[in-house]
Amino acid sequence: MKKHFQPMALLLGLLIFCSGEAWGGSIWKYYGANEEGSYYYDAETMTRPSKERIRVWVQSAYTDQGISHCVRWGGEQFQNLGYTLALIELNCVDRAIRSLQIVFYSKEVQVISPINDKEWEFFVPDSMSEALYEALCQ
Repeated sequence: MKKHFQPMALLLGLLIFCSGEAWGGSIWKYYGANEEGSYYYDAETMTRPSKERIRVWVQSAYTDQGISHCVRWGGEQFQNLGYTLALIELNCVDRAIRSLQIVFYSKEVQVISPINDKEWEFFVPDSMSEALYEALCQ
């Protein structure tokens, strides 16, 4: 039963996020998945601070493998990781990305750890950053 509970809980969480009911009616659009999770962006609140830049909220729902990766990276506090919300800025001309704010939430929707980081990074080929670029900058 426990083996089936986590995938079902993840699926239920994804349905809630995608329904638009949670988060004040935002519409989360799927842009990809990998072995660590599924990824969505908020099309409704997306902005363009300049011609070449896009700011968008991204939601990440993690698999067990993704949670394990976060535990190795950030410690045991991430053992109960449910999802993250991140304010991302894309530079569509330079093919670069930066996280303006990332908030990690537990499965009980408690803040685990907020991070503020404003360093630009170039996309890694075949990464979720590149998938977001392709979804929004093309």
